[in-house]
Amino acid sequence: MDYKSESKGSTSREANSLATKYEVLLLEQGAARPSPERMVLVFQVLDDLRSHLGIFSQVIGMVRDEMFDAVYSEQYTGSKSTKSSYIQRIPYFSLVKSVYDERHEVAEELREQLDVIKKRLFDKHKQYEDAQDTIAELKKEISGLKETIEELEQDLNRSHAAHHRLEQEMLEEKEKTVMTEHSLKCDITECKEDLRDAQTEISYLKTFKKGYDDLYEAFQYHPGSDQSSHGKWKEPVIATKRAHLISNIQSAMKIEGQILTVQNSIIEEFDKFMEDHKTELANRHYTENPNEPSYYRQEADVERADQELWTIQERFKKSIDDMNTELDLIRQHTVMLQEQLQHLEENKPEVRPSKTREEKAKASQAKEKVIENGRPNTRESVLSAGLEEKDPEDSMADPFIPQERVFSKYGAMMYTSSNNGKNWHEFQDAKYCPSCGEKTMLCPHKVGGQEQLVKLPINCTHIKIMRPKVRINQTLMESILHKPGTPESSIDLPPSRGSSASAATKKLRGMASIMGKIGAGTRAEILSNLSTTRTPVGGGSEAHMVHSMQRLWDDFKERTAIERSIPRQLSLNRTLSLIEQFYAFNIWQDETAHDEEGFYSVLDNLYYYMSERYMKEDVTYLATNDLLSAVVENSTGNKTIQVFGHILVGNLDGACFRYILLMSDFINLVDWKEVEDFRAFVEIVYPFLPEDDLETLQMGYTSFSENKISKNRVCEFLMYIILKYREPRFQDMENRLIQFSVKETGQMDEQEFNEAVENLVPVCNERSRKRLFWEAEAHGQMDAMQNVVPVMRLAQIASFLALLQIAPVIKESVADKVAKARAKAIAAGEKLPAKGGTTQGSTDANIMSWSGVRNLAVSVARRKQSRKRREQEDAEESELYSTY
Repeated sequence: MDYKSESKGSTSREANSLATKYEVLLLEQGAARPSPERMVLVFQVLDDLRSHLGIFSQVIGMVRDEMFDAVYSEQYTGSKSTKSSYIQRIPYFSLVKSVYDERHEVAEELREQLDVIKKRLFDKHKQYEDAQDTIAELKKEISGLKETIEELEQDLNRSHAAHHRLEQEMLEEKEKTVMTEHSLKCDITECKEDLRDAQTEISYLKTFKKGYDDLYEAFQYHPGSDQSSHGKWKEPVIATKRAHLISNIQSAMKIEGQILTVQNSIIEEFDKFMEDHKTELANRHYTENPNEPSYYRQEADVERADQELWTIQERFKKSIDDMNTELDLIRQHTVMLQEQLQHLEENKPEVRPSKTREEKAKASQAKEKVIENGRPNTRESVLSAGLEEKDPEDSMADPFIPQERVFSKYGAMMYTSSNNGKNWHEFQDAKYCPSCGEKTMLCPHKVGGQEQLVKLPINCTHIKIMRPKVRINQTLMESILHKPGTPESSIDLPPSRGSSASAATKKLRGMASIMGKIGAGTRAEILSNLSTTRTPVGGGSEAHMVHSMQRLWDDFKERTAIERSIPRQLSLNRTLSLIEQFYAFNIWQDETAHDEEGFYSVLDNLYYYMSERYMKEDVTYLATNDLLSAVVENSTGNKTIQVFGHILVGNLDGACFRYILLMSDFINLVDWKEVEDFRAFVEIVYPFLPEDDLETLQMGYTSFSENKISKNRVCEFLMYIILKYREPRFQDMENRLIQFSVKETGQMDEQEFNEAVENLVPVCNERSRKRLFWEAEAHGQMDAMQNVVPVMRLAQIASFLALLQIAPVIKESVADKVAKARAKAIAAGEKLPAKGGTTQGSTDANIMSWSGVRNLAVSVARRKQSRKRREQEDAEESELYSTY
């Protein structure tokens, strides 16, 4: 009982205690999970229990604060509900829970997005597989299209090849057509000329035909007919034959002139192509570095240009060969006609004095007696009318006797050789033929049957066949064909081509066989036989111009016996172009020629250049004659041509044109605007001149140019003072060189010149110095000088070497210095009145300069290298084919 009562009392106390209250409140909160309400209750319990803990209340308060700070964050939250409104700090677990909730939301969104992406990826993968299938199909189509393209390209290449072949065939056909047309035109022209000559000859011979008809009629007896109408004949046969020969000679000479005219046309066409080819090469600037990308493209252009040139050259050589063949035939025919005319004149019977009247009367009475006795009484026969009786001794002069010597042109003399043509021996069967007038082996007078057997000697290697020599009395021909009072027989006979020539001419005849194969190795072979020791010709216009232009023709006659019967007129531009190309040839020889080839004068180099250009010996001399004629004709009106002519005759050295070309380079660099620019220019190029000489030079130019300025005027003034020998550098260098002339006054040998140049021009081009000295020495042999050169010519060489040494420095500064001097003069002129007169500039074409000429030389050399390389390749291919 007591126990039960105690338990009930304790139970009631427990129910009314704070512990029970807080326990109930905590249990009412649900599961032991942290929440804001539960935390508020927990801290409320701690606050309530703190007052009941006694001495532990302070400690529990501190614990309570630490726990509060650990549970609650610094963030606040509140509520504005109708029941209660408060502001409190947010517990950390609430923040963590909210963070987790946000993360879960984000994760859910990411899951959804991932599902979408997975679906898209699946779709893309499916599309990728479809695309791979499509790509595989397209690759198959592409491979098929590539095969189709390759087949089409092959067809296109074949079409291009066929097109190229057809173009080549078309070009060949065009060339053949042009040649055929030209040949037919020539044939038509010749036929027209022949027809015209034939008509003229027919009209001329009608008189003789009528005479022969009357002669024939006179032999016919017609009783009762009147014979009084017949005219009288007096020795008609000889006069007719003579006139016929003269007419044939005239026709042959006319045909020869026509052939020469056609030959001139062929040379002119070739020259026009060469000018176009030169212009193409001059306008190109070829690189000399094989590593540059444009080098091989330029090589292709050069090879194409050389192919065109080779085609034209082969056509030109063939045309010239055909013309030469025709000329040889017509000239041979002319010579034979002249021989016949000479033979006819030599055998002409003497003219007997006419009978007196008494003798004629007696003869008439005798004839009348005969007629009365034996024949009807008719008038005197036409056969005897006007004819004079001849003695029996004159029967050998019968003009109707055939001239067997005419057939000598079909005869030949034969020789044999047993040592490869070194020595020749006559055939044993060769005998003198009286009809041919020569010793012959074969001729129409000896072949009796249908064939003739000739026995050759043992070990015979060669047989030489020679035509009989033609001997014509030129004096007799001149007297016959140039008789006064007979205009119908007055013709101009060509000079005898069998006349003797000088030793140099005979030696130079060997050029013809190798003219088409000129190279570095054959130059010495061609020119080594030249004899440059010739007689000087005086008569220059200046004191230092000791030779006249006549020296060119004297030299030409010594080199060849060819005469220019129909000259070809060269224009001024063509003459200047040929001179420019010759200068380019010399400049390239200075840089690349080997000493083994020898050193020759400028005149010899000109003939060598012309032979290289025209390839045929006779055309070389004809073209050179035309060039020399143009030089002589235009020398008075053009300073460039005048300087060139004086260089050829030896009044100036070959270094002069090199010096002028180098100075022209400087002139081209300057922008000429005022006459005062010339003063600044000469101060740069002639730094050694004192002020007075510069002023004199300036005044000389002002007077020469009429107070005007241009590139051409400056260049012409430079050539003018050179021709007058007033060039400052030439005069200064000559005064210096005279001090080194020890052995002979006014002349120097190579050793003296070398020592002088080493002192005056210490850093000069040794190769140029040597070549220029020997070139001048070779030209000096024309004046009978051996191993020495006049100091005046050496001064020109040394001046060129000195200018060549400082040329790079002048080129860099000349334009700027002249422009600065002009600006300074203009600035001074703003304050002071102008001292000079009015200036007038002019725009003119580019002048011939060192850079342009050397560029042309480089282009020509590239073309020659391409030709040489192609010939080597062709030779190798032919050798390769020959081995199979």
